[in-house]
Amino acid sequence: MSSVDQRLSDLSPQEKRKLLAQLLQEKAKKPASFPLSFAQQRLWFLDQLAPGNPFYNIPIVAPFSGSVEILTQILNEVVRRHEALRTTFRAIEGQPVQVIAPSLKLDLPIIDLRQLPDGDRQAEANRLVEEEIQRPFDLASGPLVRAMLLQLDAFRYLFVLTMHHIISDGWSMEIFSRELSTLYQHFIKGQPSPLPDLPIQYADFAVWQRDWLKGEVLEKQLAYWKKQLADLPVLQLPTDRPRPNEQRFQGAYHKIALSPTLSAELRQLSREEGVTLFMTLVAAFKTLLYRYSGQTDIVVGVPIAGRNRLELENLIGFFVNSLVLRTDLSGNPTFRQLLSRVREAALDAYAHQDLPFEKLVDELRPQRDLSRNPLFQVTFQLIKLHQLADTTLQADDPILSSLKVRRGTAIFDIAFSLWDGPAGINGGFEYNTDLFDPDTVERMAGHFQTLLAGIVADPQTRLGQLALLPDGERKQILEIWNRTSACYPADRCLHEPFEAQVAKTPDSVAVSFEDQSVTYRELNRRANQLAHRLQGYGVGPDVLVGLFLERSIEMVVGLLAVLKAGGAYVPLDPAYPTERLSLMLGDIPAPVLLTQKHLLPILPTHAAKVILLDDHQELAADLHLENVRSAVQPDHLAYVIFTSGSTGKPKGVMISHRAICNHMEWMASTFPLTEEDAILQRTPFSFDASVWEFYAPLWAGARLVMASPQRYQDGAELVRQIQKHKITILQLVPSLLALLLDVSGVESCRSLRRVYCGGEALPPDLVTLFYERLDANLFNLYGPTETTVDATVWECREIEKYQAVLIGRPIANNQAYILDDWLQPVPIGVPGELYLGGVGLGRGYLHQGALTAERFIPHPFDSAGGTRLYKTGDLVRYRPDGNIEYLGRTDHQVKVRGFRIELGEVEALLREYEGIKDAIVVPKAESVNGQSLVAYVLWTGPLPLSVTKLRRFLSQQLPEYMVPTHFVSLDVFPLLPNGKVNRKALPDPAGLYPAQETTYAAPHTVLERKVAAVWQEALQLDKVGIYDNFFDLGGHSLLMIRLHSKLREMVNADLSLMDLFRYPTINALVQHLSQEEQATPSFDKIEERSKKHREAMQQRQRMRRKSA
Repeated sequence: MSSVDQRLSDLSPQEKRKLLAQLLQEKAKKPASFPLSFAQQRLWFLDQLAPGNPFYNIPIVAPFSGSVEILTQILNEVVRRHEALRTTFRAIEGQPVQVIAPSLKLDLPIIDLRQLPDGDRQAEANRLVEEEIQRPFDLASGPLVRAMLLQLDAFRYLFVLTMHHIISDGWSMEIFSRELSTLYQHFIKGQPSPLPDLPIQYADFAVWQRDWLKGEVLEKQLAYWKKQLADLPVLQLPTDRPRPNEQRFQGAYHKIALSPTLSAELRQLSREEGVTLFMTLVAAFKTLLYRYSGQTDIVVGVPIAGRNRLELENLIGFFVNSLVLRTDLSGNPTFRQLLSRVREAALDAYAHQDLPFEKLVDELRPQRDLSRNPLFQVTFQLIKLHQLADTTLQADDPILSSLKVRRGTAIFDIAFSLWDGPAGINGGFEYNTDLFDPDTVERMAGHFQTLLAGIVADPQTRLGQLALLPDGERKQILEIWNRTSACYPADRCLHEPFEAQVAKTPDSVAVSFEDQSVTYRELNRRANQLAHRLQGYGVGPDVLVGLFLERSIEMVVGLLAVLKAGGAYVPLDPAYPTERLSLMLGDIPAPVLLTQKHLLPILPTHAAKVILLDDHQELAADLHLENVRSAVQPDHLAYVIFTSGSTGKPKGVMISHRAICNHMEWMASTFPLTEEDAILQRTPFSFDASVWEFYAPLWAGARLVMASPQRYQDGAELVRQIQKHKITILQLVPSLLALLLDVSGVESCRSLRRVYCGGEALPPDLVTLFYERLDANLFNLYGPTETTVDATVWECREIEKYQAVLIGRPIANNQAYILDDWLQPVPIGVPGELYLGGVGLGRGYLHQGALTAERFIPHPFDSAGGTRLYKTGDLVRYRPDGNIEYLGRTDHQVKVRGFRIELGEVEALLREYEGIKDAIVVPKAESVNGQSLVAYVLWTGPLPLSVTKLRRFLSQQLPEYMVPTHFVSLDVFPLLPNGKVNRKALPDPAGLYPAQETTYAAPHTVLERKVAAVWQEALQLDKVGIYDNFFDLGGHSLLMIRLHSKLREMVNADLSLMDLFRYPTINALVQHLSQEEQATPSFDKIEERSKKHREAMQQRQRMRRKSA
């Protein structure tokens, strides 16, 4: 027997009991440590990633009138009962544990506001509450619950309680409130606590959860969720600002309250359909997201209590779990059909609710993106309110209702919470203020209520036909913003104002070309001579005449003559390929073709009568010099211009005199010209932008200056002609404007007073450069050929206000509608397809009735009928003031790995990179990896373009999926005859650059070897290359935590956890630590990471089994 045993045996029974009590007492003083639950583990990791943040603070704010002493006692009694409230969190050897203190006494400080005036008192209370609930907790030192009182007068206080989410949840807060209420009732009467002891504590649950959730149980849960969440899409709601590269969790809150009537109708509908109220409301919310995003695969996070065992129901702790509720909304189902889909998805999810969200994320390994939450970015919850028996702490006190408490944080893009109570359904949107403006969320709340009203009225309505806009917003969008009526002469044809101008200024120069010029009188005479001859060949109303001409004075004569004869002209550009010209000639039954001698050898085969406009002797033989009389009317055709067709065959767009005259009248009244103006005509006449250039000066007595053929795409030549002819008005496509502004000496073009841009998207940096280089006004014009030259206009000086280049508002007598797939108007800020209507609408496509019917649809908002809208195929959205923003093409949307990408955003960032003059990004189909992006750049740097540095630059500002896979450096972009970029002629990137694949590279420097050793130990690998990605090798967030602590000790530097995310290779991390400016090879394509990670994890598991 040992001496210790002998001494214990010598003790009396009383002494033994005393010793045991002493030992138990000493043990009780020592804190106990336990593993974290899966939910706690994720929050702890997020806190390590962004320490000292208030994102997960949960507050209770309620008026209090009673005994402060008793309130202090019952607070501490609740803390005594629940170990979670006495818990802190520490890392031991890189592994987090929860540490439970044997006791904790909470103080209840009082801040006296009685000395302040009433108005100031409320404002100060508001400030103090916001300050308190945003004060961060220290998870390691605690406590993670705190309380305070704000004294408002002698007997009234404001009670503020704040907890960290890692020890609590919404259900727990209700338990806390209920226990406070019960305890107060008894303590105030001097009675003991009636609450029974808790059978278990939260730490017991954490231990049980980790022990239970493994093996067959885990595999069964995972199998369901892996199948359910395969190819999970990313919800891309329209935002007011681009998404930051990293979440900042800045938030705000917008309240919503449904009327008692609507609340009752929703409950009744749920009963009739055999679903819960939650299912009805979440289906309605998904409908809202569907109508906002245009996506049919909608994913929403749904918090559930996570207390599916009786012994957990009265326990404070972090039990709440998040289910991923995925619903297919394809096929435009009725709301009743959607309810059935939601019900099935919800019941399946409930049946597999035991898998913690954190474990699901860990197993699925979704694409790591610091800009958003994994798996879902939007949440919805419905809470059933319970009445509290005591009124000492009551949330409906009038003092509290006047207190505007703002948490100022948001974990998700949108977290929509509703409460179902006796007074009705109410709640609110917590939203990310980096993404959304308050007005946007306020409109969203209104749209949700409008949807609900339509749903209860007729649940058989299809989702696309449910009304979304309140009456006021609908009227504003459809009517008020389309009030463009203007009175113009309705009986004129395009050539007639020119004839009137001839009488006013017959001897003024009308047209100049190189060293030639003609007066208004001479131009009119020559056009009349030709027109009389054309009539002799049968040209009249709606008869087409082909013009196969190069830029010259003869071109202007021909255009006017065809119109005077009553016919419609068809431009045939000699620069077009012969095959295209043949197709166009075959489409037009033209009796006459106007051309020039030197073009005859390249004129395709045709059956028309040819008139040579440069045979002046023959044309001069016609002595008819007076204006021609014809039967042409405003609704007859003025011209037919061919545009590219989706089938590869050009299509002829038919435009009437009425349509083009409306445009010309609008231009003349909005942008008046004088006889002192000179307009440079440089747009190929086969494009409708040229129409304004030809006729605007001739209507106003100004000078039409024809640019030299084949040189109109030369920036230096443009500058020369502007200076030589004192050009005042100029029209360019953005790519040509960039060439102009790049010319040295463009600042000397002081005659310019107005420049119009159109034809393609106008980059914001080009607008900025314009105002730096030129003292003139710049206007962005938008309009397809089918709607007669221009449909909308925007003055670019407003770019600072909007931080974007817009396309503006519709011009006179034209209308613009932004509609969804079901021809319903979309809300402000929500992308939709642009439909155009009004006087400017073309007649349709020549000889293509089916295509005309497809693109020129019946006007859905014209009750009288008979009018049409043109379906542009352009994706746009309304700004709050009614201006329209162009976003891209609906038929060329790019989607990469579930992310929908606007190529313009990537292009704009590329242009910011020093040495890149311009950039174009296009999608490329990859046989293995699906769609990828190719960036074509005009590189002007002194050294060859470093793709690695460029990729790193983009990666610092864009999510990985938006960084192009391929980069191609070009000297010039291939251009179409109209100056636009010929995207089809861009070279295939294959073979131009070597694939950016990473091969093994051993560490060389001392620091690289040290870091590699830490990695190898953490990942259990024999070797790690300096370009290997941590996550590709099987790394995950917890391993990164261990890595972080060891690396900080090793390098003795201020290394943040976020740095490890930003620099996930040894090479990148060492460069960051040493601040060296060295290039790093690109990271492996992200598409391969999930596969690599699985392989790495399997390898580690095999190694463990071998070692075991």
